[in-house]
Amino acid sequence: MKKLATILIAILGVILTLSIVPRSNAWTTTGAPYDTYTIGPKGDFVLTQTAYEPAGLLSMNVTLNQPRDIFIKDDVIYIADTGNKRILSVTLDGQTEVLITGLVEPTGVHVDDDHKLYIADKGANAIYVYDENLNLTLTIDRPDEPIFGINSPFVPIKVATGPRGIIYATGEGSVSGVMSFNYMGEFLGYLATNPTNKTFFREILEFFDQNLAPITPLSPENIAVDKKGSIYTTSHTETAPMKKFNIASQIVLAPYQFDFPVAVHINDFGNIYTITAEGVISEFDAAGNLLFIFGGKSSNTQVLGLFSNAQDIVVDSNYNIYGLDQGSNSIQILARSEFTALVHDGLQSLNNGIYDVEEWENILRMNSVFALANSIIARTYYRTGEYGKALDYYRIASDKSGYSDAFWQVRNQFLQAYLGIILSVGLALFVLHFVLKYVDQKYSIYDPIRKFDQNVNKLKILRELRFGMKVFRHPMDTFHEIKHEGKASNLSAIILYLTFIILNIIAVYTTGFMFNDNNLDNYNVLSSFLGLGLFLILFVFANYLISSLASGEGWFKDVFIGTAYSLMPYIIMTIPIILLSNSLTLNEIFIYQSVMFLRDAWTIILILLMVLEIHNYSVKGLIKNMLLTIFTMAIMVAILVLIYLLVVQMWDYITSVIKEVWDRVFN
Repeated sequence: MKKLATILIAILGVILTLSIVPRSNAWTTTGAPYDTYTIGPKGDFVLTQTAYEPAGLLSMNVTLNQPRDIFIKDDVIYIADTGNKRILSVTLDGQTEVLITGLVEPTGVHVDDDHKLYIADKGANAIYVYDENLNLTLTIDRPDEPIFGINSPFVPIKVATGPRGIIYATGEGSVSGVMSFNYMGEFLGYLATNPTNKTFFREILEFFDQNLAPITPLSPENIAVDKKGSIYTTSHTETAPMKKFNIASQIVLAPYQFDFPVAVHINDFGNIYTITAEGVISEFDAAGNLLFIFGGKSSNTQVLGLFSNAQDIVVDSNYNIYGLDQGSNSIQILARSEFTALVHDGLQSLNNGIYDVEEWENILRMNSVFALANSIIARTYYRTGEYGKALDYYRIASDKSGYSDAFWQVRNQFLQAYLGIILSVGLALFVLHFVLKYVDQKYSIYDPIRKFDQNVNKLKILRELRFGMKVFRHPMDTFHEIKHEGKASNLSAIILYLTFIILNIIAVYTTGFMFNDNNLDNYNVLSSFLGLGLFLILFVFANYLISSLASGEGWFKDVFIGTAYSLMPYIIMTIPIILLSNSLTLNEIFIYQSVMFLRDAWTIILILLMVLEIHNYSVKGLIKNMLLTIFTMAIMVAILVLIYLLVVQMWDYITSVIKEVWDRVFN
């Protein structure tokens, strides 16, 4: 027992050492009233350099009143000055011009490549089109076409144009999606409709043919169109509030957003910008990878860089951001930083088909946790055939799909180089096995090994551990001998339990990158060790407790040892599964999952057979026992949690009393 205690102390010492995880220093930002975040190597949010610095307010010689929309064309910003019922234009140096007056409630403004001006007038229920000389050339009223819908409202709030002169508009109550018109104002139909999600409860009711009210999609609220004609919308939907639709009106991109953006803007190389009413700005690349997220809501006093009621966002030719703040009736300027300029240069090079490793390594030198840079460097090495280097960068970027592709190439190269040698060695070992077996039959060359095996088998603990292999061939006989013949002991069971727990911890650290979903930064070895141990103890105790109340014949020792030996498939197969996870790609994930399922299912079946044999139950009694065991375990966990909370509260109360007494006596 002293040796066992020494072993346990050593194991706990190793676990405590492993559980100490070093933490990297967080990036701090200065010069802005907000922090800037990006996606880190583990797919989480990390602080980064300030992407855009507050640079003041756009100078204008007019006063805005409840503006609702802005649009930028050739570095001229057009403003829907809703409260003043007009449309303005402002150059970046502050030269202001009133373009259109006398409107009812202009909420959307747009200018196309021919410098035609489009206005969505919510109050007039109309869309107006002006030529470059500001002559009204087209008025779009409520469509008469049957496909528009008899009861469909026409209250346009935002307007945009795409290729071939197609006009797109969002409207209040336009649940069928974005309205589209040709250049003559004829209604073409709806597109970019928000999908609807059925709740599980509703699906059950529909299965039983219950008559339910139809689910109505939410209306798109804002819109942007890129050079290729793809449509981007923002909506107040719970999932994917910003979506990109292709020309077939299919969702092709829906990057995750924390809140509901009120506007979306696309720059000339495909980067996507969104802003929420609270002033939180997000920038994505063309593939939907988050580059930066920053900003926030201002309090009672106006703070540059923060918004009180943001309405829209645009970007000029130098990629500086302009945010329309209705709360302060102003347009804020956020200047692009040097780091952001490097990121943009790299993205533009990619769009031109240039994979420049040095360009992205410069970005990593400025910010080593910028995940997109690692991913792009990995893609570059992959394209140039340097698959080993690509593996390293894909791993840093946590890109499992890219890592799988690169690993397949590395594995393929290895097999091409060494497959012949591997097969030759394997064949030689196979032939050698039979040769030695034949020689042993004549000259007994294996006698020393057999003698050593016999001597080892005399050690009780090793004999008991080897006895566990019998569970694979004769499980019922194994559990019978454990119960009636004492073929196993508490010590061997404890060793098996410790092996099971340690293998689980080892698997967390050594499972292949592609199949490992554990966050090692937050993983605590000691908590895992104690948690698995507690789970096993709870099962054994609960099962024995239920069996003792329900005519079970097994003793606590029988359940304790039997459960340990039921874990043999898990113990034996875990190491091969770990090796398998480091040898397969995601294309072969079904092999990995199948072996995992076999290991877990085999273990569960053995546990059921153990309960059946140890307690001498029928199948009905087994089912009843297992259900009650699970229920009892849940009750025990609840009691333990309650005790923990009570102890914490009592400790807080005692420490607060001691602190108060201390303060009264000594202060």
